[in-house]
Amino acid sequence: MPPPDQLPIQQKYSDADYLAYDPFQGDEAEIILRTVKIRTARKRHLCFTLTGKQDHHIEPGQRYRHERARVDSSFWGEYRLCLSCIDKWINQGAEEQEPTR
Repeated sequence: MPPPDQLPIQQKYSDADYLAYDPFQGDEAEIILRTVKIRTARKRHLCFTLTGKQDHHIEPGQRYRHERARVDSSFWGEYRLCLSCIDKWINQGAEEQEPTR
């Protein structure tokens, strides 16, 4: 068992929710040959946070969203997003959809 500081983070949503969320929705790029999976890291990866910061890593044992696609028929894009980052965006989207009182 990994040390306590390396234990996987408890996920807030189902894998289906993480896969259904599209962090690139609204982009004008042409996306083809797209694959999206939830994986468990075997080595350290940089998290593509969509904020441009890329200031933290996905550690071994953590689950993450892996996305690969052909973008604008010119290059292959490959992105790894930790579930904690996706949690923030899903929560933010839910707050925006709640009616104000």
